[in-house]
Amino acid sequence: MVAIRVFFQAFLLLCLTTDVWAQIPSMTTISCRWQDSFEEWEIYSTLRPADLEEGEEVDEELYGELKPRWLNIRNDWSEWDFELGGQRGTIRQKWKDDPQQWELRTYTGAIITMRTSWNGDFKQWRISDNSITLNLKSKWTNQLDEWLVQDEYYGNFYMYTLRSRDPRDWAIDDKLYPEISEEMKFAMVFIVIFNSMPNN
Repeated sequence: MVAIRVFFQAFLLLCLTTDVWAQIPSMTTISCRWQDSFEEWEIYSTLRPADLEEGEEVDEELYGELKPRWLNIRNDWSEWDFELGGQRGTIRQKWKDDPQQWELRTYTGAIITMRTSWNGDFKQWRISDNSITLNLKSKWTNQLDEWLVQDEYYGNFYMYTLRSRDPRDWAIDDKLYPEISEEMKFAMVFIVIFNSMPNN
């Protein structure tokens, strides 16, 4: 009788956990707010209901925004503010004169570091929360339209422009496992768009 009760409780917990993960927002696109400027960005997401059928579409909704901290004051791309699902934070270069190292910090205490894998190579990055590290890289060396993470332990992440060679609108295909935080995913999104912008 005890074994049946324990099995039932474990089964119920698994169902609840699966349903909770199914309801977590998933970033789907990031787009320039204005078509003639790369300064302000809007992030869209969808909730993925558990009963969503294969091929069925879900509506995107505005989920957050990203913009330079010194917008309209000075031409400084080294510090950014973001809001993502109600959470706020900053992204800034670790040192003002070195665009190879960045740090994302949320106001709740999460810290993500982003640095080039190789000195001077902006097409390969290491993204870390100090316990998990993912390698993000451009699919092509001569074109920055597609970026990806392929990790045997944590899954895959893929970003690509909606129109060839137009870095204003990006699709986000997130198939990373739940161990990867939203902050870490957003750090990858930032690195992709920042390194693909024509005026950074």
